[in-house]
Amino acid sequence: MNISKTKLLLVAIALTTANLATAGIGKSYIANDNSMESKICVVAATGSKTRLNSAVDQILSTKMMHHKYTLLANKLSCNGMNVADFAAEAGNVEVASMLKSYRTKNVKIRDLAANYTGSVSVSGE
Repeated sequence: MNISKTKLLLVAIALTTANLATAGIGKSYIANDNSMESKICVVAATGSKTRLNSAVDQILSTKMMHHKYTLLANKLSCNGMNVADFAAEAGNVEVASMLKSYRTKNVKIRDLAANYTGSVSVSGE
C-alpha cells in the first residue's frame, strides 16, 4: 500500500510540474512602455480578474463593464496577438476565458488603425 501511495504522489507532482511549466509560470512579463495598453497586457498575462478590472477602469471611462470588456477583448492586441489569446498563451486561463466570452462572434469590417496595442517583454522559464 505504501508503494502505491508514493507512486500516486510522484505522478501528482509530475503532472503539477508539467502544468506549471506550460502555464508560463517562471516567466516574467514587463511592459515595454508606460502605455496603459501594455500595462493591461501584463495584467492579462499575470493577474486576476479583479486586477484586470482595476486596470481597465483606469483606461476606459464607461460605467458599463460589459462594454469595457467588449472593447478590450476585440480591440487590444498584445505583442501582435489578441489580448485573450495572449492571456491564454501566458497560462492565465481564468482571465483568458473571461475575455474570450466578450469576443464578437460575427465578422466586421473595421479600421485596423483603431486597434490598441501593447508591447510586453517576456523573459525566463
